[in-house]
Amino acid sequence: MTTRNIRQTDLNLLIGLNMLLEERNVTRAADRLGLTQSAASRMLGRLRATFEDPLFIRTSHGLTPTKRALDMAGPLREYLSGLEKLLIEGSEFDPMTERRRFRIAAIDYVQATLLAPLVAKLQLQAPLVDFEIRQPSSDSERDLDAGVLDLLLMPQQPSAPGVVWTPLYRDGYTCVVWSRHWAQRLTLSAFAKMEHVLVAPRERAGGIVDSVLEKNGLSRRVAVQAPTFLIVPYLLIGTTRIATVPQRMARELVRMHPLKILKPPVEIPGFTMCQGWHEIHRNDPGHHWLREQLAGAAKP
Repeated sequence: MTTRNIRQTDLNLLIGLNMLLEERNVTRAADRLGLTQSAASRMLGRLRATFEDPLFIRTSHGLTPTKRALDMAGPLREYLSGLEKLLIEGSEFDPMTERRRFRIAAIDYVQATLLAPLVAKLQLQAPLVDFEIRQPSSDSERDLDAGVLDLLLMPQQPSAPGVVWTPLYRDGYTCVVWSRHWAQRLTLSAFAKMEHVLVAPRERAGGIVDSVLEKNGLSRRVAVQAPTFLIVPYLLIGTTRIATVPQRMARELVRMHPLKILKPPVEIPGFTMCQGWHEIHRNDPGHHWLREQLAGAAKP
């Protein structure tokens, strides 16, 4: 067999040749390959034509390999073993031994409530896996498409073909104020008149609260607009201001700072947090493992 006809050769024949070398018997080789004896005999004929050598001589003890067949036996076993290893490694991911770096873009609310606890847990479960966490940007979807970014964590957005959005959890909104704030319950009119802190990760004015108030014929004053949720406590403590934030973020802020939660005086529509990823990773076992870890961590 020469390099110019490898592409015309059925490489499954090599599996059959290896089996014949092991069994030295067409019937037993056929049984292991799941073939009829006649099909195995035809396979042997094709092997002889491919290698231009008898390969096996029939004797009273069965099939005796020729020198050409014996010379190929060792390299053939190594080739098939390497191919099997390649296929196995392509279908499994062992977090205890794999070395890999995942790049995830998420706003700080998701970084604090979902990614930080998960990454801490995975330090023991996946000791050689590294994480690069960044803020989303206008380039995030392009980075997904290019394979530069593994995951984009945010509510589903209109996206290019090939980007898949998998839901992680539902979240709603609630209000947080300084723990010594005068308010115990909020009325809609009092809520509208308060000084508000607005978190705008993409630095856009307005938000869901403004839309809800507008439907009720009201508006609010945004006294402070900030790009991240983690600065919110420092904008509320010692003031009479109020911030409306996702419920998961509110619980984390109250746990860490002298703040309290107040129920909004009007229903504010919630949202679904998703993980966005590209189709190029669909058959990537490591990427699938990461998505499964996030899905498990996202459960309440």
